Amino acid sequence: MSWSSRLQSVVSLSTTEAEYIAAVEAGKEIIWMRNLLTEFGSNLTSPSHLLIDNNSAVTVAKNPKHHGRMKHLDLRFHWLRDTVEAGLISPIHIPTTLQAANIFTKPLTHQKIDVCLDLLGLQKK
Repeated sequence: MSWSSRLQSVVSLSTTEAEYIAAVEAGKEIIWMRNLLTEFGSNLTSPSHLLIDNNSAVTVAKNPKHHGRMKHLDLRFHWLRDTVEAGLISPIHIPTTLQAANIFTKPLTHQKIDVCLDLLGLQKK
């Protein structure tokens, strides 16, 4: 498992764009981990899941023909579309309430912390 929290290097014009750019960064990490596991001898035949809590960002990642308001994005961000199309990553929508990574990036109530700990398979003592 790995995680990172930092400001994006570009200014996003919409929530979808911000989530998509974050998904690209997460996708690069997934590919790095897949390569590492391959070096260790694992045979990865199925795509790795990329959980995204924005439906529009999932649609943009899955549909290489979708342009709309995303056509102005730098080409380097469309790497994710190619990786999804190649079958290495499978973007999946997950509701924000079930996003375990929130515990690392947001202030949460005690109840939401308990949910995140449960999603991560951790027990609160």
